[in-house]
Amino acid sequence: MTDFHFIRPLWLFLFIPFALLIYLRLQRKMKLTQIEMHFPEHLRQALMVGEQGWAKHAPIVLLGVLGLLATMVAAGPTWQRQISPMGEDIAPLVVVLDVSSSMQQSDIAPSRLYRAKQKIYQLIDERDSGTTALIVYAGSAHLAMPLTRDKAIFKPLLDTIEPSVMPREGKFEQYSLAVIEQTLASESSKGSILLVTDAVSAGSIAPWKAYLQQSQQKLVIFGIGDPEGNAAMPMEKKSLEALADKTNGELVIFSQDDSDIEQLSRLISSQVTQNGDESEPWLDAGYGLIWLIIPVYLLWARRGWIVQWCVIMMVSSATLYSPTTTASDFAFIDLWMTKDQQGQRLYQQQDYEQAAKTFDDPQWKAFSYYQAGEYELSQEYFLRSDTLTAQLGVGAVLAHQKEYVAARRWYKNILKDHPDCETAVSNLALMENIISQIDQFSESQTNNTERQNSKELGDKPQTSEGAEQQIDQNQIIQETLSAEQILNNAALNEQWMKRVESNLAPFLVNKFYLQLEKGLGTLLYTNNKEIDLNKTKIKTIKSDTDNQLKKGGSL
Repeated sequence: MTDFHFIRPLWLFLFIPFALLIYLRLQRKMKLTQIEMHFPEHLRQALMVGEQGWAKHAPIVLLGVLGLLATMVAAGPTWQRQISPMGEDIAPLVVVLDVSSSMQQSDIAPSRLYRAKQKIYQLIDERDSGTTALIVYAGSAHLAMPLTRDKAIFKPLLDTIEPSVMPREGKFEQYSLAVIEQTLASESSKGSILLVTDAVSAGSIAPWKAYLQQSQQKLVIFGIGDPEGNAAMPMEKKSLEALADKTNGELVIFSQDDSDIEQLSRLISSQVTQNGDESEPWLDAGYGLIWLIIPVYLLWARRGWIVQWCVIMMVSSATLYSPTTTASDFAFIDLWMTKDQQGQRLYQQQDYEQAAKTFDDPQWKAFSYYQAGEYELSQEYFLRSDTLTAQLGVGAVLAHQKEYVAARRWYKNILKDHPDCETAVSNLALMENIISQIDQFSESQTNNTERQNSKELGDKPQTSEGAEQQIDQNQIIQETLSAEQILNNAALNEQWMKRVESNLAPFLVNKFYLQLEKGLGTLLYTNNKEIDLNKTKIKTIKSDTDNQLKKGGSL
């Protein structure tokens, strides 16, 4: 709306005669009122039936409103140019995909992430033109594919995207803003940002709002999940609605049919920027107002119609109104206590599971699930907050799931940024001791199991590093083939082609890990500046929180 203006501004001078007409009519009404005061009270009431109160001035007020609308139609309001059928869509689309562990929920089979990738590729494939980029995020955000017009390249790329390729666990959508800003830095046209996720944190709304206000990009949120489903981690529709409301964005909820793709396509296409738009005529948006003016003027001659139709419209609007909040979503206690206050009350009553379902705050959800023994859910919610408290919570949860090696690695990462954290130091020593004891036991059992077949751990946690096994280097056969041998021998050619790495996962893992090591995956956009949160001092957690984690997990 920054380009709002009038195509024919001289028509705005019509305001002057309309204002003069209304002034004269009001003066006439005032004179009639002065004359009426000379009549006796009983005669004045009999003569002025139906002319009492505000209804007496309603025709004049409505005449002014209609005059205003008619003047605006004649002046031709506009804020965008007409779309030429010969133009080319150059508006960029940046897809930001949530790859955190909550996207593995199966309330929409086979998983949210799987269906999200299907929908993204379908949307990209149906785009007629324009460039598209893909950004993925979990505990850090990374550019998986820069802006390109090549649609085919997204199919193998999306197939490779899994939580396992991300170098850091978590769910921090705000880290993607710095990557988006860098991706669109060289673009002259405004584009769309498609955020594909099942939830956002309350702390990320302010950075998104600041960036979108500065960049004038359009945000479209694609909510992945079943709002009516009974998943362990349901889609947080309220948080998505809050982000859309604060950023003037649009929210589209996943559907099993193609209606969501059609809606996304319409929203994205509305941001289309045409090549050579400076030469295109401005789009006159005043014609739509005519439909508001015509019925009123057609009924203007009917006496008393204004009051009657106002009553009808008020009654109709009241009967047709349908609030979004249903009775099943409302409880009497909601009048007096917020969800977090209700959750705190349940937490103090040691009803931890119900408290976790009641809390809105993700960190309190994590603490509640932790106390309830739901460690996987607790870990997921701890990973939604990038604070020292949450990081210690993740380490404790990993230890309770017997992921001792992962817990040790996690505590080491904490100590890199917070070397004075006593809780991390003591828990790291405990993990080292547990792993050492398991390794000693495993090594003592190695000689007794040499002749037994090995068994994969599968989904079992890695409790230790295990006993090392030496491989005889003489048993490794190395074979070097020349280009001529490969090209002239069909069997060797086929064998060599099978060795070519077709899986993009190792490449993405290395790429994302290196970006994270350089601090590029955790940059936060704020006021047109990028801040490395790894180098920013984070508030030290309170000692009572440390004690709570220690007490709850014996860590």
